[in-house]
Amino acid sequence: MSLPSYAPTSTTSYTPGNRNADQFHQEVTRNSLIKSALHKTVYESLSEIYSIIAALQVLETSFLKDYITDKEKYTSTALRLISQFQIIIRDFDEDGQKKEFLSTHFNRPNLQLDSEDGQFLDVFTTKYDLHAALAVKRLKVGLPATIEHSKNPVLQQQSTSGRNTPTRAGGRMVAQATGNFITCMDALKLNYKTKYQLHPLLSNLVISLNELHNSPENGGSTIEFPGKSKLVTWLIILNNLSEMEELSQQDIDTFLEDLDTAYKGFFTSLE
Repeated sequence: MSLPSYAPTSTTSYTPGNRNADQFHQEVTRNSLIKSALHKTVYESLSEIYSIIAALQVLETSFLKDYITDKEKYTSTALRLISQFQIIIRDFDEDGQKKEFLSTHFNRPNLQLDSEDGQFLDVFTTKYDLHAALAVKRLKVGLPATIEHSKNPVLQQQSTSGRNTPTRAGGRMVAQATGNFITCMDALKLNYKTKYQLHPLLSNLVISLNELHNSPENGGSTIEFPGKSKLVTWLIILNNLSEMEELSQQDIDTFLEDLDTAYKGFFTSLE
């Protein structure tokens, strides 16, 4: 029986050489791709950004199609993702080496990481062929849809057209406060219990909340919501701890409950 013309033959003109055989037959490992600690740090952060965009795209699509009907859950999840993204971008922007590496990696000299037009997001999604228009829009706005379309005076400014529109600065401040909430709660879950571990984190949270003000038309006062006063109480408690003192497990549980109450009250005040 004759073999079909496309069947492989037993003879070939190709002869594998031995020169540099070790180099070409090496297993590709993570270390062979990542050249330095800087590469590792940046690539890990870029992978986190990719994950954030992918997760936010699913969240936005689900909210748009009414698969998610709990506005509070949508708002808190979106704010968490936006805050995580902004923390990574801020870290890139404040580190000259990382910023230079990114400009080279994306082949964009003077890449603007935190520009108003969201240049980094456009470059990132193009580079990695990532189609996530809803997530990109949400990250550029810096606010969940529930807050973007609200009439909350904390986030409004008078536009040239005479309409009130959400401010980018207000969005950043909300995201920063959200990030500080998350940091405090995560610290307690990681069993942080001393004054020097918790006081700076809670101070940052209280300061970021006090920077959020109502519009001048509404008195220009700092925003108030259920649970905010308890944060100040905990700040005093932590400040009065001695160097050797630690919060008990009961204190930590109560602190977490108060943070959760304030966290929910904060979101409610924005909607």
